[in-house]
Amino acid sequence: MKNSLKRFLALALMAVLLVSMVACANTSETNSTPSENETVSGGDTSTTPDPDKEYLDENGQYVPKVGVLDEYKGETFDILVIGVSGGTYQSDDFTTETGGNGGIDYGDTYYLEGVGARNDKIEEMYGITLEVWKEDDAVNKAKNDATSGTGTYDAVILGVGNLAALAQDNLLWDFNSSEFDGYIDTKAPWWAQSASEAYSIGGKLYFMTGDITIMNKVNTWSILFNKEMIRDYNLDNPYDLYDEGTWTFDKMCEMAKAVNTASPNVAWDDDTVVWGMVTATGDAYQFFGGSGLTVCEKENDLPVLSFGTEASITFAEKVLTAMTTSEWMLYATKATGGPTGNVWTDSFNVFNNGRALFRPSGFSAVTKASSWANIEFGIMPMPKVNESQEGYYTVTSGSWGVSILKNNCDHQFAAYMIDAFAAGAKNYVTPAYIEVNLKRKSLRDDDSERILEDIFDSIVYDAGAVYDFGGISTMFSNLVSQGSADIVSSFDSVRDQALNAIEDVIDAYAQDDE
Repeated sequence: MKNSLKRFLALALMAVLLVSMVACANTSETNSTPSENETVSGGDTSTTPDPDKEYLDENGQYVPKVGVLDEYKGETFDILVIGVSGGTYQSDDFTTETGGNGGIDYGDTYYLEGVGARNDKIEEMYGITLEVWKEDDAVNKAKNDATSGTGTYDAVILGVGNLAALAQDNLLWDFNSSEFDGYIDTKAPWWAQSASEAYSIGGKLYFMTGDITIMNKVNTWSILFNKEMIRDYNLDNPYDLYDEGTWTFDKMCEMAKAVNTASPNVAWDDDTVVWGMVTATGDAYQFFGGSGLTVCEKENDLPVLSFGTEASITFAEKVLTAMTTSEWMLYATKATGGPTGNVWTDSFNVFNNGRALFRPSGFSAVTKASSWANIEFGIMPMPKVNESQEGYYTVTSGSWGVSILKNNCDHQFAAYMIDAFAAGAKNYVTPAYIEVNLKRKSLRDDDSERILEDIFDSIVYDAGAVYDFGGISTMFSNLVSQGSADIVSSFDSVRDQALNAIEDVIDAYAQDDE
């Protein structure tokens, strides 16, 4: 996120206090909102210059510069989002009903009230009606809608990998097109600029992310740790390590080894065994991302391979060696035959029941841990490569984005509404997700709260993870699955495919000329 969450949440509170005293033009806000019922954290920021000031109205709320356009009053805004078949990763960005099929209600009633307050505000202020299509098989529904010409959806929110595929099929509008001038501001603070920089190719931006969806935060990685084990084993306080800049991959491994009692071939469900870490093959890429390194960079807005440097190879080898030779790691895939029949749930319960020190986790798991864990737990960012690394980094593993299908009959209206709902989300939805779901329900100490802010401030978006050129990003998990740390040979085997795939994407985007 562009600004610190403390300043952001303080602004959110200030905005609501002012709104409660001053009637906004063309609105009659009567619904109870999170900001009206709860106190948010943050100190006095009245003397802190705000780089986003130009996007704040007189009540301190974020608003698009374009304002309200009378020509669109009375219109219906139709948006397609991922349905309950997505389980944990179904969309809770626009609907106000509780999820199903293993879904998580991110903040429960409070979060849903935040979504509802945003929806009501935009509908009333802009004079439009919101229609949410929460559909199973949303990807195919989007593609079918785009190719059939039915024009059912004004906008779609899907995984960016799926959106990248639609873009290469020339099915999405380019947000950088002059067609959208005066309808959407891609530089506004509710859009993640670092994501747009990673996602654009050749000056074309087919999908964006930011406050329009919470799923980027849901899929951002961190390290959960058992606070009780830290005390019982007299280990270094992770928060002190964080503050000192000594929270490194080596230090994490050292601490995990100190508590581990597992040995080769031990049963995963042996409740007498303590593991250093519960993990999964995909965490290899997350540890690599904690270095701030990426598999792809951008030059002249074109993707180029950045993996293959001495630094990237050396750290990747270290991570893979640890993940393929360490007795102290328990992989989720080993949790077969467990009581729930779900390897993720059963392996997670090893941590929740106090039999593991660490668990790399997306924030979806943090939400679950708040309800499931029988222990005190804290949260840390992904560890550094070494103490000399400047700052901590994290990668979002499953970023979601918003796009406009090319067959849309009024793409300018769609862009106008996307901007309005994203700005509204920055006022209502993001604070509800952060303040309730993460701070008050899931995290249980002030240190975790401040570290949470830094995690979300340091998200790294990697074009290589979005497009997985030639398997360049999935080679990490593939190697762990194979029990191999031979990243050099693996990279050599995919390098040419990756380079060809990059050229294919560049060519596909170049053919989509205005």
